[in-house]
Amino acid sequence: MANETATKPRRSKGDGTIFKNSKGRWIARYNRKGMPPKEFSGKTKSEVKAKLDEYKFLVQSGEVISLKLTLEQYATKFLHYKSQQVVRKTLKQTAYDRTESIFEKHIQPHPIAKTLMCNLRSSDIQGLLDEIQPHYSYSTIRKVYLFLHSMISYGKTEKDFPKTYDPFLTVEMPDESAVGVKTKQIEIIPEEYIEMIKDIALSYQPDGTLSYRYGPALVFILNTGLRQGELLAISKQGIIKDDENRMSIHISETVSNVKNRDKRITKHYIQVITPPKYPRSNRIIPLNQEARKCLDIMLDTYGQHQVRDDLIVCTATGNFPTSRNIQETLDRILRKCGLPHYGTHALRHTFATRLLSRTSSHQDIKAVAELLGDDYKVVIKTYLHTDTGGKHDLVDQL
Repeated sequence: MANETATKPRRSKGDGTIFKNSKGRWIARYNRKGMPPKEFSGKTKSEVKAKLDEYKFLVQSGEVISLKLTLEQYATKFLHYKSQQVVRKTLKQTAYDRTESIFEKHIQPHPIAKTLMCNLRSSDIQGLLDEIQPHYSYSTIRKVYLFLHSMISYGKTEKDFPKTYDPFLTVEMPDESAVGVKTKQIEIIPEEYIEMIKDIALSYQPDGTLSYRYGPALVFILNTGLRQGELLAISKQGIIKDDENRMSIHISETVSNVKNRDKRITKHYIQVITPPKYPRSNRIIPLNQEARKCLDIMLDTYGQHQVRDDLIVCTATGNFPTSRNIQETLDRILRKCGLPHYGTHALRHTFATRLLSRTSSHQDIKAVAELLGDDYKVVIKTYLHTDTGGKHDLVDQL
């Protein structure tokens, strides 16, 4: 009678492989096209088979990441989605540029970028945040956190990741006091400097030309609280006069620096006119006597704008001034006055604090917020501080 050799049935394709390795441990290995391989080990065959069967069930029920992509590769997909939002005008180009920059500067160079998304753990993300903590501000660290969090939320929406996927489960943001670079305090120009700055900024040469081309523009900011991009976008069409000859300016646009994506242009960044960052920034600002004077000087002095003929602030060649042009003018004026350095945004902060020092009610503060195009709570947090003496005075009134 012929010997019959009993053969074990082979596991079907896609069922995985179970074997004993040279060290005597049982190994279960699962390979599926488009997915990274998965391996389990155990002391017994039944133990690794149970692990393998559980994993296969999770795969079939959509609870396992099926994409064999690194974080860097998936971030590319996420950024493409964000770029399409720019095309659909649901996201500003400047916002996209900031998002892309956070990835390129802080995430892409880090080893986490090469981690497979299926292997991404809370410890990987925490390690990245901990590594940049001594070198950057809280704001930057938070942006890194939000990029990764938004990317994973997008992946869940796209069903690239299961709903249970949460590599942020134990991730903690550092306290603001623990970061290496402290957030800059806002700059306020002291009251005693302001008149001197205005006088120099609006001065003339013996030949009747302005001593500082953008001097009137800087004084205009001191009287209106405009952001620099808003200043560059003020237009003749935005000038409003009422029946009592009072004048206002309508702020409905801003000039933004966006990353140049046209390879035919050598500049890294280009200036474009965009809607304001926030809907509340679309506002009407009344002009006081000094602001009207500055506006008249700008209208009389600045020539034809090459970008759009109704725009007001321009260089001698009719283009947008750069941030550097404006800042250099302020630096020259401050040196002439013998004063320390201030950034141009200090002019807006100074306008805000001078107005708020004259407020006496919540309605007044709300009006200041509207003039600034800022949220009421932001204005309270940024500008209103009560000193110890002021607190004592309040209590003593009881």
